[in-house]
Amino acid sequence: MSMSPMRETADDVSLAQDPALEPSALLTLATHRDPRVRATVAARSDAPMAVLMSLGYDPSLDVLHALLGNPRTPSSVVRKLSDHRNAALADAAVQRLRNGYR
Repeated sequence: MSMSPMRETADDVSLAQDPALEPSALLTLATHRDPRVRATVAARSDAPMAVLMSLGYDPSLDVLHALLGNPRTPSSVVRKLSDHRNAALADAAVQRLRNGYR
């Protein structure tokens, strides 16, 4: 009996929240098909820098907003997001640049 995709995603979100998770596992979860899992990884303050940088190209607005909420997201990623076609995301990135990198 296989698990439903919804149940599997919930398990993967829980896994992505596990503080004991190895950085290599975070790298794998950063490419998960479900944006909720990728957003969970993007919000982690212990995510490897390479993961945060690659998630800056994610198509999901939830993932990109999670990146903006992560204090460790590199300023280069935040600057890139300040030019995003989604106005709310771009505005949030500009605000973060104004407030966070003085």
